[in-house]
Amino acid sequence: MSNKQFREWTHPRRILLATDLTDLGFTLPIAKQQSLAYKAELRIIHVLPDPSASPIDPVLMVYFDAAGMQKSAETTLGKVIADAKAEGIKCSFQLATGHTVKEILAAANEWKADRVIAGSHGKAKFHHHILGSIAESLFHQIDIPVLAVGPKAVPSDPSSQGHPRIVFAAALDHSSSRIAEFALSVAEKHSAKITLLHVLQNVVPEHPTTISARGYANRMLEDLLTLKPVRKAHASCEVVYGQPAEAILSYAKHHAADMILMGASAHSAFNPRFIPGVAYRVLCEAHCPVLVLKEESVWQSAPRHATDQRSQSSV
Repeated sequence: MSNKQFREWTHPRRILLATDLTDLGFTLPIAKQQSLAYKAELRIIHVLPDPSASPIDPVLMVYFDAAGMQKSAETTLGKVIADAKAEGIKCSFQLATGHTVKEILAAANEWKADRVIAGSHGKAKFHHHILGSIAESLFHQIDIPVLAVGPKAVPSDPSSQGHPRIVFAAALDHSSSRIAEFALSVAEKHSAKITLLHVLQNVVPEHPTTISARGYANRMLEDLLTLKPVRKAHASCEVVYGQPAEAILSYAKHHAADMILMGASAHSAFNPRFIPGVAYRVLCEAHCPVLVLKEESVWQSAPRHATDQRSQSSV
């Protein structure tokens, strides 16, 4: 990964907030905080449904009012933009029509976004047999970091004393070194306290093989710390037992984490083996934002915007 790519991902200049409008109550405060912290430009995208492309109940088609939906969205986002500008944030909005994830991916690529913020309403979606979410789909398809915001997440207090706390959930697989390198860069940028956390699951804590496995995992975590020198950040390692999502959430809550950072598989979110993924389950319950980076393919070549010269903003 190039130094330029590190700078753009750890200090984003263009942040794209994807919203369905109903999630603005918990995504917008964090998007604003991010924009102010990085002095970044914020663009908000909302994707309107396309009745010709999406299956809609014929009964509901009677009540489908595309023009009314667009006008309502414009009114809502117009007020959001005005409020953001009053706070000193360079902000604009974009409306699109079609497949939500495809339109977000296209907008991020065209605008050369450095980070996407996406929200999720949490586990309630699964109660209606909806597999995955917009955030979950983005985890698997986009090559730039996604800051996922669940309904329980709250912005960190910028006036609080001390260093931010980051929990990096390390899977200790083939992609761990690259994700860890990114995580340490984020921690260094924010002078944060970062814990490299690995969860051993389906083990008996007192068993000799478990003790051996814990020692091995701890050594692997310590090896990850040598990937990137950190001077402003404070890094430590921790190995815990349990189910990954629950253990990560418990550790982050107990240590008052300001951010959870983790990788997500590039496999489709709609593969039953990955529904819901660990990253998405963490997002549903986390009390802080979850910064997610796709594990595969991102390391094979830099995102297009990492090598393109930035064009003048046209907000």
